Amino acid sequence: MKIGIFSDCHCGYKFGEERGEDSFIALEEAMEKTMDCDIILIAGDLFDTRIPKPEIYAKTSRILSTAQHFPSRTKLIEIINKEKHQLSPLAFRGIPVVMIHGTHEKRSKYTTNPIQSLEDSGLIVHLDCATAVFDIDGEKVAVHGMSGVSDRYAMDKLKDWDPKPIENAKNIFMIHQSIDPYIYSPLEPPTIKIDDLPQGFDIYVLGHMHWNEIRPLHQGRLILCGSTTPTSLHKIEADQPKCVYKYDGNEIEKVELEKQRKIVWKEFDFEPNIKERIEDYVKTISVSDKKPIVNIKVKGLVKKDSMLPKFSEIEEKFGDKSILNINKNLEVEGLQEQIEMLKTFKTNRLSPEEHGLRILQNNLDQMNCRIKVEDIFDYLVEGNTELIFNLLTGNQKTLK
Repeated sequence: MKIGIFSDCHCGYKFGEERGEDSFIALEEAMEKTMDCDIILIAGDLFDTRIPKPEIYAKTSRILSTAQHFPSRTKLIEIINKEKHQLSPLAFRGIPVVMIHGTHEKRSKYTTNPIQSLEDSGLIVHLDCATAVFDIDGEKVAVHGMSGVSDRYAMDKLKDWDPKPIENAKNIFMIHQSIDPYIYSPLEPPTIKIDDLPQGFDIYVLGHMHWNEIRPLHQGRLILCGSTTPTSLHKIEADQPKCVYKYDGNEIEKVELEKQRKIVWKEFDFEPNIKERIEDYVKTISVSDKKPIVNIKVKGLVKKDSMLPKFSEIEEKFGDKSILNINKNLEVEGLQEQIEMLKTFKTNRLSPEEHGLRILQNNLDQMNCRIKVEDIFDYLVEGNTELIFNLLTGNQKTLK
């Protein structure tokens, strides 16, 4: 057997901008490099948003559909905790693509997220607290998938599901969450620790983090997939090539993606001639067929009487040579508290919707309301305030 594994493609990231095609190029290469596999697993955040534009959805669907044009010896034996009639026969034409949805794609209860829509179109098999059992020429493979949820609910969801390995099968457990010590945002600490993951699985596949790693876990191994395209640029992403994995039932092979932009990371301490130092450094960076992504971090304390240089002028000056991002991790005397708040928002890339979720959750907690904020937030975004008002005031009992 051979199982292809990757995650966090974030299709549509920077769509319409200079890097707008990068996520699709990466997904296309990831699919090409796993076309010799019997099953392809994608561990969440295929899309960058929960309601992708039609152009993004169409491009992504076309790339995924290539798996249906390759011969396959894989047969679905059983689906557990999911009705078999929910699966389109088209999903098993060619190489089956099995995926969970991630935190970027999750939507409220009773709404359809883009991964569910792909399943309805017959392109993939979607798992959320469900197990798909396959036969590959007499070898049995069980894929257990738990889709992304807000971290505060993750442990409860895992306990409620309580997955068990299938006998006489290679068991793969796939999840998309922050799991201590793999933490995406310190603002919402994980409720699951690495040792909380259930025992008895051969491979544990973890999406959500954008760097990659393989490590022992319980009696098996954990694959931290990483992303196929860089989004929130951290130093570790500059040091690691993006990749896909292949698992043959024994060994795990790491296959690098080659059609990637070079990523450069550099830190500078703030000083009066910082602008000249950055410019001199950028001039030394070699340019290939694709502009490199150059991420520069400037840190330090700025005196009240110091004049901050216009870093945007440097980004514009070298725009024809690189995609230059200058992050100002600076403190200004007397403004530390305000700067720290802005840095937190920027570092964690919180969207207005995520801020809204937190405010709404705090209000619901004060009302001792047991409704999960994720179950009602989409309705508020779509303007269905009357439904939520009736729900909160007791005039309506369910969201249906």
